[in-house]
Amino acid sequence: MKKVTMTDIAKIAGVSIKTVSRVINNSNAVKEETREKVLKVIKEQGYQVNLLAKGLRKKQTNTIIVFIDKHSGGYWSIWHNEIVQEIIKEAKKEGYKTIISPSSGVGVLDDDTDGFYLLKSGMADGAIIFDNIENDIRIKYLKENDIPFVIVGKDMDYNDTCYVDLDNYQAGYIGGKHLIEKGYKKICFMLGNKGFVVNKERTRGFEDACNEVECVQAQIIYDTTNMETAYKNAIKVLETNKPDAFFISGDERALGVYRAIKEKGLTIPKDVAVLGIDNIPLCDYIYPSLSSIDQPKKKFGQHCIDILVKLINSNDKITKRVFIKPRLTVREST
Repeated sequence: MKKVTMTDIAKIAGVSIKTVSRVINNSNAVKEETREKVLKVIKEQGYQVNLLAKGLRKKQTNTIIVFIDKHSGGYWSIWHNEIVQEIIKEAKKEGYKTIISPSSGVGVLDDDTDGFYLLKSGMADGAIIFDNIENDIRIKYLKENDIPFVIVGKDMDYNDTCYVDLDNYQAGYIGGKHLIEKGYKKICFMLGNKGFVVNKERTRGFEDACNEVECVQAQIIYDTTNMETAYKNAIKVLETNKPDAFFISGDERALGVYRAIKEKGLTIPKDVAVLGIDNIPLCDYIYPSLSSIDQPKKKFGQHCIDILVKLINSNDKITKRVFIKPRLTVREST
């Protein structure tokens, strides 16, 4: 069976090849009536765009890779999911496809299922990296190979990279300050991987807030990576050194803490307050509703794609760093 070409589509639809190309590339320079007619012919004829050939001709694939740390097989949280959705929306507006790939700052998978294989093969134009660590091997590789990339997080190793990040020092600081101003004196701060830059910055901010006031006991627990570990860590803390407030890096992990508090016969916030970070929709629907520090997901998506597209399409060296200001949303839990 003869393979259908763009020329065939143009003849059947009664339009130019250029018009067919515009429809395929979702150009606005096509009347809606014409677009529908061409799309109908494409569907009827079973025409498929050869994306690789198209990319080779343009020397650009209009594809970006989003790398997210494997998190011991858990991959991502609700927060990751919400920001990735915003990245996909913004990328689509610019005409880019998005591929999501697991990765790790300490090593990459050397096979054709890993997103780095696509980058090495020239089958993607750039990357966005989540969950960076110091001496991150992914960042080193991208820099050495002149591949455009943006980090979601603060780069502690290079001064010429591009990143978009919440001011995580401030997130830790305003969280600690809020709890202290509410009268809480024994605060347990739970975070994930100690190696992640984000957690180092949040810890530093929290400790500075606590050090400004006398008689505040601060306890920091790392490796609280999901609801299960949050629950287990909270049970242990409540049995050995009961705090009067929990501060949790990641709202969904707060569900584990809520359960631990309830099992111990305590109430929120009368006996123990709970404060989260992320301000995901879940916060409004658990009881008591969860106070949280907001990370504006839409802003993350917009800045990441705006910077990456400029990097991809510019021959000049660009260094842009965006800090997004955190905002406290107070609800019933504090």
